[in-house]
Amino acid sequence: MKYLTLTALGAAVLMPFAAQADDIKIGYINKMGDHPWFVAEVAGAAEAAKAGGAGFVSQDVQFNADLTITTLDTMIGDGVDGIAIVVPDRALGPVVAARAAEAGVPLVAVDDDILDEAGNPVPYVGLNAFAIGERVGEELANFYKAAGWDKGSVGIVSIEDRKADTCMQRNGGAEKALLANSDLTEDQIVRAAYDNTMVNAIDVMTTTLTANPQYENWIFYACNDDGVLGAARAMENSSYPAETGIGIGIDGSRACDAFGNGRASAYKGTMWLNSENHGRDAVALLLAAIKDGTALPAATYSDPEFITMDNFGEYKDRLCN
Repeated sequence: MKYLTLTALGAAVLMPFAAQADDIKIGYINKMGDHPWFVAEVAGAAEAAKAGGAGFVSQDVQFNADLTITTLDTMIGDGVDGIAIVVPDRALGPVVAARAAEAGVPLVAVDDDILDEAGNPVPYVGLNAFAIGERVGEELANFYKAAGWDKGSVGIVSIEDRKADTCMQRNGGAEKALLANSDLTEDQIVRAAYDNTMVNAIDVMTTTLTANPQYENWIFYACNDDGVLGAARAMENSSYPAETGIGIGIDGSRACDAFGNGRASAYKGTMWLNSENHGRDAVALLLAAIKDGTALPAATYSDPEFITMDNFGEYKDRLCN
């Protein structure tokens, strides 16, 4: 693999989030720093570092594998004592783990789990991807039953980021639970690949609607809120009434966009995970390992809260501000 140099990349790689004078410094690498999920996550990490008396640097690599490795090397070269990373591609796991191990720097994977060169999991902070998908599927089945649709009128769209294993686990859990808790069947599922962005979700859902005119009603799920809200907007753009679609997202990052105006859409809910907690947990674990020699746990999971239009008011201040 060819790695880009700092000169080739142009702008400086490391972006100090909160300057500290202490000896311990934590590095945080994330794959999509302008997304609300990662904005909150990095803020939580910075808060935990400050509370622990440590310095903190972060870098958004915008799904760029070369920049990820360059940033990792730069952070290690600059003397960070621990690194938390959200990889843009799980295939980077072995090289990321190897470089951190070679440098003797504790490493925690956040949001997307990764393996080292021997196939062993790197300590992970995030969600149990399959289990949260099952929660989505259960709620989709509840909405479907309440809608009273004829089974034959329903198309199911699995909006899939096939490059991210954690995303496919979420979709797999949703599919399993939806089918197990309803009379719907696998042959009703249309599988649509997307790139994890709302814009692309709109495109692939629009294509799916056009290609499957036999269905009047749609159920859909995806890796994140962007995939589901994008699909809901595609239905709206294609003149489908809100009551003909049921989609449930994961992460809560678009709940304010979907529910803030009080207007119903096919986006019916989301499994909210407070990503600030992911950042805080990752940094807290690293600091415990660095300061006290505490072993990093294999996995630290967050539990979701189900948000709908009905209870959105309870979450509005946290999600919209």
